[in-house]
Amino acid sequence: VSTVPEIQRTNLSNVVLLLKSLGVDDLLKFHFMDAPPQDNMLNSMYQLWTLGALDNTGRLTDLGRMMVEFPLDPTLSKMLIVSESMGCSEEVLTIVSMLSVPAIFFRPKGREDEADAKKEKFQ
Repeated sequence: VSTVPEIQRTNLSNVVLLLKSLGVDDLLKFHFMDAPPQDNMLNSMYQLWTLGALDNTGRLTDLGRMMVEFPLDPTLSKMLIVSESMGCSEEVLTIVSMLSVPAIFFRPKGREDEADAKKEKFQ
């Protein structure tokens, strides 16, 4: 049984942002080991353009250079960057942190009931 390579089935915005920061101009001709569908690549480039990370010619903007420094989805990176000028960095950092982990609640083995009771306070 063969599985579809991850690069062919996931959002490529981070990959596009990183490759652009490394100086790769023509992503559609880049030699990937398992090339992603062209539509996925174009959609990711469009998303980065709407976020302001790429300009109209597909080049990385100053904002894009800042965004690539964060190990986050580009949308979350932009949220963090913009939050500084809006005076809400602490709140946005909390939101981004919660959105960046698979689960925010921890259930230690042997203390599941106690953890569940604490979690109830949030519902």
